[in-house]
Amino acid sequence: MTDNEDRATLLFYPPVDNANSWHMTFEGFEEALKRRFPDAVTQMMPTMFRGGTYLDFEVTVGQGADVQGMATIPVEECGCITLIGVSPGEAAPIVKWLRDGFSPSPELIRFSSEGAMEIGDETHWELPATGSEEEIGEDLRAHIAYIESV
Repeated sequence: MTDNEDRATLLFYPPVDNANSWHMTFEGFEEALKRRFPDAVTQMMPTMFRGGTYLDFEVTVGQGADVQGMATIPVEECGCITLIGVSPGEAAPIVKWLRDGFSPSPELIRFSSEGAMEIGDETHWELPATGSEEEIGEDLRAHIAYIESV
């Protein structure tokens, strides 16, 4: 992980045609997150959108890098995990855990970024079903590079 990597706000979610496949609840996500990242700090926060809520979280990864994120449930059991302003190297440990330890199946992770949404790219990038944190980081770097080249 290097400090000079490009940063992005990355979103991770289940396949659109199987949106509730994670069967996500705030309580279940928070419990699983704290089991994997014992130092996780979490807090339920209100949204201004239809009086909803989201779970704000912060975890320490790698060599002491703090990663901020939020978990939302826009539709019952359909989760979206957003990592805010992260480098691919910082995101990779959390993403690997999402794939291997949280999602009920490694084929159920899609991702995009705030940058992709800003340019109107509606591609749902697939996270590989296997691979190390380094390989996940490479996929995230490829996404960021693609979005920056458009």
